[in-house]
Amino acid sequence: MKILRDPLLQFLILGAALFAIYAMATGVFSSNQARRVEISASEVKFLVSSFERQWGREPTAEEQGRLLDARVREEILYREALAVGLDRNDVVVRRRMVQKMELLTQDLALMTDPTDEELRAFLDEHRDEYREPPRVSFSHVYFSPDRRGNSVEQDALSFLAQLRSQSPQPDRAPEGGDPIMLDNDHERVTPREVSRLFGKPFADALFDLESGWNGPVVSGFGLHLVHVGERVEGRAAEYEAVRDRLVDEFNRVRKVRANEALYRNLAQRYDVSVGERSVLKPSSGTAP
Repeated sequence: MKILRDPLLQFLILGAALFAIYAMATGVFSSNQARRVEISASEVKFLVSSFERQWGREPTAEEQGRLLDARVREEILYREALAVGLDRNDVVVRRRMVQKMELLTQDLALMTDPTDEELRAFLDEHRDEYREPPRVSFSHVYFSPDRRGNSVEQDALSFLAQLRSQSPQPDRAPEGGDPIMLDNDHERVTPREVSRLFGKPFADALFDLESGWNGPVVSGFGLHLVHVGERVEGRAAEYEAVRDRLVDEFNRVRKVRANEALYRNLAQRYDVSVGERSVLKPSSGTAP
């Protein structure tokens, strides 16, 4: 018959034959218990509650029947996939199972909340990471090399002399320079914030300047005269101010350490051969 010459049909027939041979050889269908599917009352409740969360109402009797049919279909196909070894030699499945093992370990590690004593000790160990950065308020006057050419530095120095000669000295004078897209005034900014706007060399120089007018200071844009105003020195963080951050980081480290501890314990049961010559214990890794 012509239909039997169709390549797709031939593939399906061959696949079915191989599956049947594998099933008979392995006894996939020999266990009555393996053919029994039980959907518990708690599972039914979970299916219904999931439907309610998604649709904002209870499922009808027909919809609940479809939910149960889908659950039974999933269970049957899952068991058959396991029976014929579809879970083996599959990188995606392997990684997913490893991930679930690690997530289970992490859940166990986070069953209890960290105490204040643990958090304070953690803060002492990582004091530099939670240190409040210095801050400074400043105003700048910009001088553009594109506009002024070779005279840009002399123009900046001349205007700096004018500013310092005034009594009292003004704390801002943007009209004396050239236009720039950045704001001329900045309040209580950190080194990181200044670096993001003006570049790191400018930020490094800024926090070493004395109060009052200074310059010219170089940035990626050109030259700046800078008036340094209020300063706030860097200081150790107060516990209450960073407690929420401490909880997040403490739990992150705790999850990593729990996974490493699990792996180290399990690894003792295994010998790993690499090639034909090396036999070694799995590496335990390094926890933070």
